Parts: sequence; structure tokens; C-alpha cells
Amino acid sequence: MEEKNNRKLAVDFCNIFMEMKHTFHNHVFPASTMRIHSHAFHTLCILSHFQQQHITMSQLADKLDITKQQLSKIINDLEQKQLVERIHDTQNRRRVYIQITKEGKVLLEQFGESIIQHILKTINSITEEDKKRLAEAISTLHEIFLQI
Repeated sequence: MEEKNNRKLAVDFCNIFMEMKHTFHNHVFPASTMRIHSHAFHTLCILSHFQQQHITMSQLADKLDITKQQLSKIINDLEQKQLVERIHDTQNRRRVYIQITKEGKVLLEQFGESIIQHILKTINSITEEDKKRLAEAISTLHEIFLQI
């Protein structure tokens, strides 16, 4: 019986995750914001998180769980849009580090603020009781994921 309950929990969690992803994916960017696909956005998020460290193409591909060939295509697109830059290692020219640019950081900030505004509209439309329940659920999820 426990396995059946665990499976239902996993399916329910997956459904909620997909609903959240759908909400973010279909969110309309401000008109002035450059459009990028989700893999490119995820790449920028990881680069932003690791901006104090040098991260190679191989390390970045591993973190994204994609091949270096797939990553090269993404990086080429982001580099063309001036959102990332390649930095060649002076001691080993074959080693290339990827770094988010100032423009890339600005794009992430714009997107983040846009998402927050979208979520605020949703939160403002629900009852105070549902706001409390949502806050409790988020707190609980946060605690659980910190343990994993």
C-alpha cells in the first residue's frame, strides 16, 4: 500500500510541477525583452549562479545534462545576443570558460521581475485563507527540499 501512496504522491507532485512550468513558460515577457528559449534561459541561470567561478563548457554541459554539441549551439546563440562570452584560458587555449555578460544579468533580472509581477497578480486574486495555505505549503516544500 505504501508504494501505491508514494506513486500517487510522485504523480501529484509531477502534475503540480508541470502546471508551474507551464505558467512560467507561457508567461508573456515585456515587449522590450529579448526572447530566448528555455534551455538558453536555464543556461543563463546557471552561469549567473556560478558567476564568481570559472565554468568550462564541459562543466556547464554536465550541469545542464546536455551534450557539449547541444551546449555549443546554445552558447553560440547567447553569444550572438551578447548575453554570454567565451573566455579562453591563457595557459590552455583548448579550455574555454563561459561567463554571463552584464546584458545577460539584466535580462535575467527583467525576467525575474516580470515573473514576480505575474505571480503577484495571481496572489492578489486569492483569498487571505488561500494565501496562508500557499505560504505554509511553500514553507513545507522548502524545508523538505533542503533535506534532500
